[in-house]
Amino acid sequence: MLNGSNFSEWKEHLLLVLALMDLDISLREERPKYIDIVKTERWDRSNRMSMMILKIRIPPKFRGIVPNDVTTAKEVLAAVEKCYAKKDGAEVRTVLAEFRSTKKVNESVREYIMMKMSVAAKLKKLGMPNPDNVVAALILDSLPSDYELLRSTYNRLQLEWSTHDLISHCVQEGERLTSEKKEHDLVVAESSSGHRDPFLISVLAS
Repeated sequence: MLNGSNFSEWKEHLLLVLALMDLDISLREERPKYIDIVKTERWDRSNRMSMMILKIRIPPKFRGIVPNDVTTAKEVLAAVEKCYAKKDGAEVRTVLAEFRSTKKVNESVREYIMMKMSVAAKLKKLGMPNPDNVVAALILDSLPSDYELLRSTYNRLQLEWSTHDLISHCVQEGERLTSEKKEHDLVVAESSSGHRDPFLISVLAS
């Protein structure tokens, strides 16, 4: 259901539903101007059903935003969209802030890079495309200190990776770091116990 901040998700969900029901033709095409009874009837049914579905997914308290004289589903959607319109400059600043502020927390490095790529894609849609290798370099710079060796190697050799290359290298580096940590923990366990504990070794090695 539509609320004050979820228009994008609301629209995406409705368009998917209408497409799956084969009712989205009135949103994609204009009403046929030439005489074709089959196509005209199909368009009219799509428009009528789409308008009903759109309006029922708008809470009663918001339904006044749709003018009474609208006659097409496309007009209904446009009327709702106007209430959520943002100035391009403000939206660009918001997305830029999102890109800069997104930090790796608990997700995997693959998931983190994909999140950053998604935000970069938003900027592209807003007319601020960045070359893929530039996006990759910016994401690499934002990774935590665990990836300093990878970052310094990248800078020293003046490499240029795509974002997909970055994912591959970072996942590999993450596996190396995990392996090193296990080896370190194993050495510490052996040193503290004075002998090799088969059970402990099997747990750390798994």
